[in-house]
Amino acid sequence: MGFCSKCYRDVKMKEDHAAMAKVAMENLVINRSQVEPVGKVSCSSSASAAPFVETPAEAVSNRCLTCRKKVGVIGFKCRCGSTFCGTHRYPEQHDCTFDYKSQGKEEIAKANPVIKADKISRF
Repeated sequence: MGFCSKCYRDVKMKEDHAAMAKVAMENLVINRSQVEPVGKVSCSSSASAAPFVETPAEAVSNRCLTCRKKVGVIGFKCRCGSTFCGTHRYPEQHDCTFDYKSQGKEEIAKANPVIKADKISRF
């Protein structure tokens, strides 16, 4: 063949891509022939299946949990999971149950792992 290393690599890559594309097209043709047309699906399988029950999504609250004032877009989401207005957004104002102290300790422990050196042997 007489190619330099760069040209040989380019030719080899093109051959590999062509082979992969051929295999992908064959798989696509095989998969399409195995798929049942929509008109031939039997109705007995859908009748035996359990009926689909739609569960309502949890509605996002747009009112302050403490004073029930409508907050709209400017509502403050607390770590305890509730929405509050500008007056009650601080944990002291709405008697928050979230433990900020332990959360802070955990974050500091994760950010600063303890590194313990080996003991120095003396002569």
